[in-house]
Amino acid sequence: MVQVRDVMGPGSALSRALGGYEAREGQLRMATAVESALASEHPLFVEAGTGTGKTLAYLIPAALSGKKVVISTGTRALQDQIVGKDLPLVAQVLAPHGIRFRSAMMKGLSNYLCKRRFEELRQTDADRFVLDTDLVHIERWVPTSPTGDRVELSMLPDDSRAWYAVQSSTDTRIGKGCAYNDTCFVTQMKREAEEADLVIVNHHLFFADLALRRGLGRGPGGRRPDMASVIPAYDAVIFDEAHQLEDVATTFFGIRASSARIDALVRDAYRTLAAAGRGEARGMLDRIEHASDAFFRALVKRAGTGAAETRRPLAHADLDGPTYELFGKLLAHVDALATYADAFAREGEPIALIARRAADLKRDLTQIVEGARAAGGKRNSADDPRARFTEEGGAASRARFTEEEAHSSHAPFSDEQDPDALDEEPDDEEPPMNVAWVEARDKSVVIGSSPVHVGGTLRGALFDRVSAVVCTSATLATAGGFHFAKARLGATANAQELIVASPFDYAARAGFYVAKDLPDPSQPGFEAAAAERILELVEMTKGGAFVLATSNRAMRNLCAILRSRLREPVLLQGEAPKHLLLERFRQLGNAVLVATMSFWEGVDVPGHALRLVILDKIPFAVPTDPLVASRSAEVERQGGNPFAQYSVPAAAILLKQGFGRLLRTRKDGGVIALLDRRATTRGYGRMLLASLPPAKRLGNMDDVRAFWRELGLDLGTLV
Repeated sequence: MVQVRDVMGPGSALSRALGGYEAREGQLRMATAVESALASEHPLFVEAGTGTGKTLAYLIPAALSGKKVVISTGTRALQDQIVGKDLPLVAQVLAPHGIRFRSAMMKGLSNYLCKRRFEELRQTDADRFVLDTDLVHIERWVPTSPTGDRVELSMLPDDSRAWYAVQSSTDTRIGKGCAYNDTCFVTQMKREAEEADLVIVNHHLFFADLALRRGLGRGPGGRRPDMASVIPAYDAVIFDEAHQLEDVATTFFGIRASSARIDALVRDAYRTLAAAGRGEARGMLDRIEHASDAFFRALVKRAGTGAAETRRPLAHADLDGPTYELFGKLLAHVDALATYADAFAREGEPIALIARRAADLKRDLTQIVEGARAAGGKRNSADDPRARFTEEGGAASRARFTEEEAHSSHAPFSDEQDPDALDEEPDDEEPPMNVAWVEARDKSVVIGSSPVHVGGTLRGALFDRVSAVVCTSATLATAGGFHFAKARLGATANAQELIVASPFDYAARAGFYVAKDLPDPSQPGFEAAAAERILELVEMTKGGAFVLATSNRAMRNLCAILRSRLREPVLLQGEAPKHLLLERFRQLGNAVLVATMSFWEGVDVPGHALRLVILDKIPFAVPTDPLVASRSAEVERQGGNPFAQYSVPAAAILLKQGFGRLLRTRKDGGVIALLDRRATTRGYGRMLLASLPPAKRLGNMDDVRAFWRELGLDLGTLV
């Protein structure tokens, strides 16, 4: 039987296939551990430092296992890399051993064009005047596309309205009753996955599938699709970027509804009913639109959500009186649509689908709103805007939240609050199983009900059900172990552990600077001082910098200052699709990219183009987030210290992610700067810094400049 040691290591097929091959002892250790986990069917947690080669370290044993293995990644970009680059290499090195395997990639439905919606849009002419430019690209592309995957449409912006109008989703799939079912891109994707040995998915798709299998939720779209599962049955699962799992699971094991979801239902209903000659429904759809706008506007005003992208508790008081009356009107209009569409469902599956979507929306709105009203009067930390937290072990901590529809990985970080003072007494009430919340975004208002803790659910739905579960990431361990990650994910007691250090020479190639002389982030002068220090650092390196902020507001403010003062080109997250920004950054060589969470992790820019990474603050999450407060209260009720046991480990993992952007190959080098003095003045700073790779510590700007000169990067070459 072929084993990983036969395939990897000196003299192996892998060594011959890779130009400039270097033996990686850590990679072989990890591959052997994964091989053992798959064979003996036990869970495994692995932290593999940057440069380990962890992708091959799990792909090769997965291909050798003889099992059907799902590989779940943190991003669609990593999926594309695995399928386009890594799996062909694995096939090449296994071929001499007589090993053949089949692979397939599955993405979320919104990545694929829906042929039915595409044809409906072309036939009705609705909104074509605002969709024309992008729609022309789509019309030319559809006949030649082998997959229907929007990744092939590189010219489309991330927020393309035309794509949103034609993408597939759980809300729009009809299944076998669709006239386009036989040629459907999603149906084709599922067929290929059924036949594959290795199925490459992302976390959002995996947990959408897991929620469907276990009846635990309907995912962000709100309704169960017409199939009992999305991913074919499998024997084992390997999670890359496993530090994201709690956040993604929280999304899919909860319920949510939004103004954007209602808008999408109204648009689709108009097109579907118009195509069926039911133009009289327009007035009913207009009433839904108006009622939705009135309800969500009133709710945002009542709940006081403040800045966009800030989640707040959805409390009983927010839904009293006039706001609740507006909710009742919205519910009545949605119910009217469900009844109307159901009456004509016999005229075609598209109309029946509108009826189901309206009924599902009514149910979800009711569960969220009535659940929040039923919890009225029961004060818990999620309802208390005073909730803060302390390094000495006070009441409230912080958490993170992700959601697929906006393609973002995390909720905003804390930007205005100081996590270092609290004298609240703990609440003796039982913690809620779910917490209701409201969040105002730039283009939508979202309400939801999310589980406070997903560990128990994941144990029953995942670790107890799947024979082998492997969790790996470059940033999974805290304080030298996996206690935090295993506890949050509900891993079973027999889960094994392995930490593989990065092979990179951090002490020689990376300098780490904490700006101890800047104001505390809670002080008014911090942002202006931080901008001046960023300008100093960028001037030293002549660009080639990531400036990673902990909030969208800080990102925009810093970008405005840098653009007014720098000669180097300054790029801003959101002004172009992510992959195009990164491509331009690499090509320019002297650019400054200002971004937030979506660039803190999963971004790979090897070489001299990236030689400076600046982190504005320690990435503590928003202290008033309702999930934060509830999860912290849960830790405290169990006799723990929520700050030490929850907030600091979570921040440490994110800080390591931002830190990890700099060195991507052995030849890379540069400086990482953290502009938050609390890393050296607060007690928790020691734990945060101890979790980072062993870069050379630089005490002041003179040390930074001296290190830079020694490294030789000011000449544009590495030494």
